[in-house]
Amino acid sequence: MKPWMIGTFCLVLGAGMHANGQGMDHAGQCERASDVAAHIMHNRQKGGAKDNLLKRLDQTPATRLLIEKAFEQPRYHTSVMQDRARQEFALSHYRDCLQNAGS
Repeated sequence: MKPWMIGTFCLVLGAGMHANGQGMDHAGQCERASDVAAHIMHNRQKGGAKDNLLKRLDQTPATRLLIEKAFEQPRYHTSVMQDRARQEFALSHYRDCLQNAGS
């Protein structure tokens, strides 16, 4: 994923504020990005249609790119492999987001 797309993804997802009025830190933004990635891959692994995800989730370029990347991955049929794919996809995007913070 291109660094500017990772940054956009993290900024879009982390734009919300905490209840105490302080902005979400970068690690929190990356956790949220990871959660969205896990949700997208979970739906992909369970046989969800790409068009449905595109309609249901926000229409930011970063989210669309994440959906496209999820559908480039194979779909597995055992729950163990589906969970592994979800976890690896989420972790990969979490790491990319954190690396973007350091650059």
